[in-house]
Amino acid sequence: MFEEARNYFPRGLVQPESGFRFSTDSLLISCFVSVSKRTRILDLGTGCGVIPLGIMLCHPDKELTVTGLEINPEMVAAAEDNVRKLGFNEEVGIVQGNVCIPDFAPAGSYDLVISNPPYRGEGRGKACPDESRNKARFEVDCDLDAFVATASRMVRNRGRVCFVFLAERLAELIRSFTSHKLEPKRMKFIHGRFDSPSKVVMIEAVKGGKPGLIMEAPVILFEKDNSLTSSSIEYCPFIAK
Repeated sequence: MFEEARNYFPRGLVQPESGFRFSTDSLLISCFVSVSKRTRILDLGTGCGVIPLGIMLCHPDKELTVTGLEINPEMVAAAEDNVRKLGFNEEVGIVQGNVCIPDFAPAGSYDLVISNPPYRGEGRGKACPDESRNKARFEVDCDLDAFVATASRMVRNRGRVCFVFLAERLAELIRSFTSHKLEPKRMKFIHGRFDSPSKVVMIEAVKGGKPGLIMEAPVILFEKDNSLTSSSIEYCPFIAK
């Protein structure tokens, strides 16, 4: 009964009309993460639950459990609706809470922590009239370092942390990672077009890991005629929908 909703993902997901709308970045990171047979996953700032659902659909043969943490009650309700709609009630749980106050589980509870945090500091960019969108886009409640600190606290030693973030703030992200004992191990840049600078980067780090970074081939999203590239669709089939 859930097959149609899963086949159409991400189309049809419930999103509050006044809230932040998920972007391609969330779909791409759901395909970037790697999981083992049994993996406990935490998504910080889950929004409408798009990343947990994308991960579940990418790995139907794995025994995954995912927790999505979200501060906005409207987004929590939307995420819960989407989880039910796609039939992942037993695997995905949504928790209302603040990333800055991670009191929902003991430290080291997860094998993998993921986040698509707010991209810009408060006051750096045009503010949104809608408060919930403003908090999703800008570091209002928690800044980047708070997201990284919570990710490091909640992941087990030798566990992995994956973020998707602005390429222009990559140096800041890496500094925050290393200050919280997260060693960058894998990185992939996302480009709008082949001849355009990267605006977004996905990075995986290991808690307590040794140095050694793999720079993966980038994702190029669009051809010159604005159609999606075949390589981007192959990498993340969700973006074609």
